[in-house]
Amino acid sequence: MTTHHGTTKAIGCSHMRLGNFCKMFNTSSWADDIGADRDEAEAFAKLLGGEGGVMDDQQGASREIPLPSGYTFFAQFVDHDITLDTESDLHGSTQDPTKLPNMRSASLDLDCVYGFGPEVSPHLYDEESKGNRDFASALLVGNAANPDDLPRNAQGRALIGDPRNDENLFVSQLQLVFLRFHNRRLKDLDGDFSRARTDCRNHYQYVVLNDLLARICDAKIYEFVRGRLRDETYPLFEIVDACGRICIPVEFSGAAYRFGHSLVRTHYPVNEAHRRVEIFDEEAGTLGFRQVDPAFAVDWSLLLPTSETVEPTRAHAIDHLLTSELFALPKPVVGEPEDHNDRSLAFRNLLRGYVLGLPSGQAAARALAEAGYPSNPDQDLAFADIPGWTNLPQLERARLEEHTPLFFYILREAGVRGGDRLGPVASAILLETFCTMLLRCDSYLTTPGWTPDSKIAGDSPLTLADIVRYANGG
Repeated sequence: MTTHHGTTKAIGCSHMRLGNFCKMFNTSSWADDIGADRDEAEAFAKLLGGEGGVMDDQQGASREIPLPSGYTFFAQFVDHDITLDTESDLHGSTQDPTKLPNMRSASLDLDCVYGFGPEVSPHLYDEESKGNRDFASALLVGNAANPDDLPRNAQGRALIGDPRNDENLFVSQLQLVFLRFHNRRLKDLDGDFSRARTDCRNHYQYVVLNDLLARICDAKIYEFVRGRLRDETYPLFEIVDACGRICIPVEFSGAAYRFGHSLVRTHYPVNEAHRRVEIFDEEAGTLGFRQVDPAFAVDWSLLLPTSETVEPTRAHAIDHLLTSELFALPKPVVGEPEDHNDRSLAFRNLLRGYVLGLPSGQAAARALAEAGYPSNPDQDLAFADIPGWTNLPQLERARLEEHTPLFFYILREAGVRGGDRLGPVASAILLETFCTMLLRCDSYLTTPGWTPDSKIAGDSPLTLADIVRYANGG
């Protein structure tokens, strides 16, 4: 499976590409706090995240929440825009995050759409849009086999700025939405590529902060941050590397933003003809990296509120449970590992947390509270209420309850609140990271007087559904 992608042109904050990851908190790791070596850390990861472990939703107990299921794939799309770790080794030794390269720009710049721009990445652009200009301005859309697919070469490889955005059917079709979004804005703005690109980025950034994060973050933490966006003392953490460049904290990339794995459903509707498709379905091509069959073009009204007459499917709750399919990742995703636990996404996340030296959730909560966030380091995560928890060895239970791996902690703190939203620790990590990017790069927040275009959302607050509807001609 293709997992790596290229870098970006030096625009906005894209010049910060090829920086390194970093740490948000100056804390020891959860494993060091309990004196766990690699073997013990792996054993903990198996207890929690191995096949049949505490996190395996074998009974389908995770309920649906109000969040439309399309946001699962939008969150993935956003992740691909800002992070790419090609060097951390799941089964290697612990690594210093500050020496770990991030192969993406730490900015919401849509480089997955624009690549290096039309002069340097002409293969992404439609030559017919060149006219009397020096370079093309419209993005390629569709191919000879399917106009409702990504542009592809003769081997079926998608011609896009980030190959990971073809790794499953839904993120591939969302990439198509943003290609079309640019092309329509280009027409609205009289063919001015630079204006259209900036405009699309601004609308995208607005949706990330005011739609996605507003829906998933703890309301108290969200309002705490929104009230401080123009305050010189915010952000509360310096998320920069030794050269002063914005960096992505591993607490974000390795734990907090992986909350989306809990949202994943077992089945999704694709369109009216295919209302129940498995997440790993060879016939439907949900594993991606292939031509999209016209019969499986995504009807977004089934995943997002784009229609007043269609109720979209909902995401699963944000809790410690992941759908069982994610404990048996298929060969195209992970190959044929010797240890069957390597096929578990939960296990992989927990073990990666050890490799990256992630802190415990309790340590993160203390650091946030000390910085001024309304976060309770002593919040009760009600471990005894977790099915199967009391079956774990008593010593291991006690150690995990005192020093909970950050990934498990952020899911559990959401679950004890009902699972509709993230808890305070995860919310603060996400908002610190995203708002740092928006405040310190060219963005809609740094553009005086910018507001969303009423052509896209009318008088209502702009949402992802509005962009999808507009991009598709609505």
